[in-house]
Amino acid sequence: MNALSQLQQSIISRLTAVDTTVPSPAPANGQVDWITEDIGDLANVIARAVGKMGIIGIVITPHGKLITLGQGPEIAFHSLVEVQIQENVTINRGASGTQIPALDLVQFVMKRLHWFERDKQRIRRLMLDEIPYLLVSEAPILTYNVRIISPISIQ
Repeated sequence: MNALSQLQQSIISRLTAVDTTVPSPAPANGQVDWITEDIGDLANVIARAVGKMGIIGIVITPHGKLITLGQGPEIAFHSLVEVQIQENVTINRGASGTQIPALDLVQFVMKRLHWFERDKQRIRRLMLDEIPYLLVSEAPILTYNVRIISPISIQ
């Protein structure tokens, strides 16, 4: 698995882990699915999840800014990862939805990921971007992006 996909998977693992210091919001029904966009028919997967439970979290492919311009084979950069929360408010907060508001998930993602040590290496700590989250869309689906920075290297 490439380094960028590993970063996405480590974020999903962190968001789905049991951690009593930063507990996951408890859904009234079902669960919050966390996915990457590298799953095939992304639009269909999102539409089904948002249509059924009313909410989904998507770890978008990282992009970044080069740190070093060294002569060696290693490429090092600060990777920006956006965790997108999409909520159909009518379904999600209704009787069959999770009843976890999107902003609660935004806060959970920020608290769960900020200063998280990937691979138990302090140099790979995740941290919030200077703009930690953005409201991307209000209608028809409420959408927020939580922005996380991670140092990463590719050899």
